[in-house]
Amino acid sequence: MSIDWASAIAGMGIPAFHMTDFEARVPPYKDWTNPVRQARLNVLLDIIGAAKPYCVGFTNWVRPGEDTADIYKRCAEDVLLELGRYEDDFAIVFAHHPEFNRHSLLIDAMLNHGMGKQIRSCTVARSADVCALQVADIVAYEICREEREIGIRRYPLQRLSALGCTFRFSNAIE
Repeated sequence: MSIDWASAIAGMGIPAFHMTDFEARVPPYKDWTNPVRQARLNVLLDIIGAAKPYCVGFTNWVRPGEDTADIYKRCAEDVLLELGRYEDDFAIVFAHHPEFNRHSLLIDAMLNHGMGKQIRSCTVARSADVCALQVADIVAYEICREEREIGIRRYPLQRLSALGCTFRFSNAIE
């Protein structure tokens, strides 16, 4: 999937795909016409659909006094707790955020709870450098929109579902 994604992104003349900027129509998406936007988004959705991923997504409410590091830590912990419910192997890719640099503590906690056999790899990277983070950005954006719009599934998730992707959404685990 990475080679196809990188090729598609390069063909669009953008360094990476970011759904918030795409939706806001800011550079580099500013001058894309509606037909071009739809066609290019479809290319990316088709690449994701070809992999038929199982996506687990969480939404969290910002609590009073929380900063970005607190929110990121809670989201990462929620995903790791969810992954602990399954026996399948998985690879973890954390998005690099300057506000949060405690990924190794989370991985250590997983290893201490017996998940070492399941973790194939763990990476911390910038989303511009890893297609999996750009894919996650699309899915996370749409999960958040679906929750805010009270269960209205927008086009990107409808298309991914039609292509065989499955989703599990949840509010934060408390």
